[in-house]
Amino acid sequence: MSRLISYEKLNRFKEKEAFEPLLSWGFRMAIAAIVPVIWGVATDNMEAATWITLTAEAICWIELKGTYAQRSRILAGGTLLALVFTALGSASGNILWLSVTLMFVVGFLSGLFKNLGDRGSGLANCVYIIYIITNAYPTHSVQELEHRLLLVLIGGIWNAVVSMGSAIFMPAQQPYRRSVALIWRSISDLINTVSKGWDGNDSRNSLREIYLSERAVRAAIDNSLHFHESMSHQVDKDEGNKYELAQFRKATSLVATHIISISQELENINIKNTDSTLRLKLYAVFKVLQQTVDRMAVLVVSLSPEEELLLTSRINRAQNLIALLKDYPIAQHEHTAAFKRIIQLSERSVKLIQSCMKRLEKIGQDLPVYRSYSLMKTIFVLHPKHLIRNTQLLFNFNTFTTRYALRAAVAATIAMFISKWFNIDHGYWLPFTVIIVLQPYFGATFQKALDRVIGTILGGLAGGLLLRVPAGLYLKELMMFISFILMVYYIRKRYSIAVFFITFSVVLLFDVEETLNPMLIFTRALATAGGAILAIVTGFVLLPHWDKKWLPVYLANAVCHNYQYFLATFYSDDILANWTKYKRNAESNNSNAFDSFNRYMQEPGASKNPYPVYYHIITHNVRVTRELNNIHLEEEHNHHETLTQPLPAEQKRQIDNCLLWFNKNIALAQKIDPNNTTNISEPGSRSITPITFSAQEMLYVERMTIELKSMYQDMLKMAERMHITP
Repeated sequence: MSRLISYEKLNRFKEKEAFEPLLSWGFRMAIAAIVPVIWGVATDNMEAATWITLTAEAICWIELKGTYAQRSRILAGGTLLALVFTALGSASGNILWLSVTLMFVVGFLSGLFKNLGDRGSGLANCVYIIYIITNAYPTHSVQELEHRLLLVLIGGIWNAVVSMGSAIFMPAQQPYRRSVALIWRSISDLINTVSKGWDGNDSRNSLREIYLSERAVRAAIDNSLHFHESMSHQVDKDEGNKYELAQFRKATSLVATHIISISQELENINIKNTDSTLRLKLYAVFKVLQQTVDRMAVLVVSLSPEEELLLTSRINRAQNLIALLKDYPIAQHEHTAAFKRIIQLSERSVKLIQSCMKRLEKIGQDLPVYRSYSLMKTIFVLHPKHLIRNTQLLFNFNTFTTRYALRAAVAATIAMFISKWFNIDHGYWLPFTVIIVLQPYFGATFQKALDRVIGTILGGLAGGLLLRVPAGLYLKELMMFISFILMVYYIRKRYSIAVFFITFSVVLLFDVEETLNPMLIFTRALATAGGAILAIVTGFVLLPHWDKKWLPVYLANAVCHNYQYFLATFYSDDILANWTKYKRNAESNNSNAFDSFNRYMQEPGASKNPYPVYYHIITHNVRVTRELNNIHLEEEHNHHETLTQPLPAEQKRQIDNCLLWFNKNIALAQKIDPNNTTNISEPGSRSITPITFSAQEMLYVERMTIELKSMYQDMLKMAERMHITP
């Protein structure tokens, strides 16, 4: 029995690694960093090995997602940045004011790298790690600088060889498929959240918990679009696998939208008044849908025939359980319409899953990278257009990233000045801590500062103690290898543990000559604590991003993007084909408002009296977006043709009435945020989309009107608290 449990745990671990290969990333980091160290020990050339290892480690913090071409470009960019900032740091280390000035530039750039998403964070790590360390160990001649640049170049090339060598045998479309598999995995979590309590054993999840799961689905979709940008309407059928994967991702997103619609219907059902038999049948449908989605997630990653067989089995079971639910006499229930809608949405979800299976079959066997890239395709991997595009993204001076970049630059500059002016031994830990700890928001900065201090102190103590152990059996090199793996593995799981291993590895790499200096550990701990305090204070006093001020702006933006979604749905010249674009914009702005609300609740000294009004406005916006999604789901299913006759008068009246209430909310939103320039469309000024809307769709319009009326009352309360005259 114990062997069976261990085997199951191993399978779960392998499956988890297939979705998010953190261990593979850790091994890549360990190999890239430890091989130069072993070479340095063997050839008694440890100084050169240290710089090669530092470079490889710094660049390796860039997480390699996306296609092989994207990985190649990011590694080339990391190596180029390492060379530039090695030259700047090494040449300026002996000049106080030049060091401080360049630290401002590095801090500002590190903040701007947030514009590039996950890849930007890794590039920021590379820039400030290289600059701060090389500045702490400056060169004293041109020859010495050239030698160091050569070592850094070797480190960059060596890391690229390890990274791309590990990727050249992977299936070419695996990164794309993995990003979609993560969407399926988040949908599974959403179904689990929605279904909780329907078995009678637990209480139901709150609207907030359901929305958090829904937001995780949105984040997974956004992440996939970030690395694989072409949407379904932007890809031609002639593009083969790329077209099939884009259509596959769209169908995946539609499954998520169906599950969210099911959760909305469940909100209106009183579980206590529901017959236990009906409740259990419904719960059985939820569980089999979750199992089906889980198997789809695994199939997308593995393309295994065994998984395809398991998925087919789950689909058949889902169809049977839905059929049993349909046979139940739900006409006697007070919420008959809601149950019928849930059954309908479940059937459509299963059909979408079947269509996804067919898409995967069309993709066929995914060839490895080395067989998928032609000579011309390989040549264009580093085309200058990619550099130009990323540079434009980097220097997108929006309010949020610019304020954060300036805050990071000033804090890092102060830290560098203190360490240089007072000539603190190993004082580079001060700016290093500041720039890592400082986050865009106060709550995140405070938590990261706490984790950083704890991890650094314990890591420094452990590293210092290990350095006092007599050399032999390559114990230090072995511990470094393990540290490189674990610091990557825990970077998302537990930051304090990751910091422990980061500090531990840096101590072993740079401080071999300090084996008997106990004051070094104290100095490093003090510098880390000082850097953390400086980061927290800077977050308070320098261009702070307080959500007490920005939350009303985020709420106004959410209202306006829902308004644009509404106009594109009901007041366009033709049937809206690319409706998911408006859906994504509305949902993203709803998420921004929700995130701002959560940060606002954690801010010190903020008045919490108006928080119910803020929360109500957020939920109204979320429900409006869901109703618009429901309308488009009906259109996707019914495929209504363009009207040749005028729209029925009653439908026109209902749609115009909804627009009227939307306009009232937009007028208030523009007073709350004077920078908002949304154009208001009066009823009658634009023609309604020339299609006949079904009775079900008009029901969604009615429900949306009710939400807009309630939102207007809440926005009036918010305006009153802000001393705004409606």
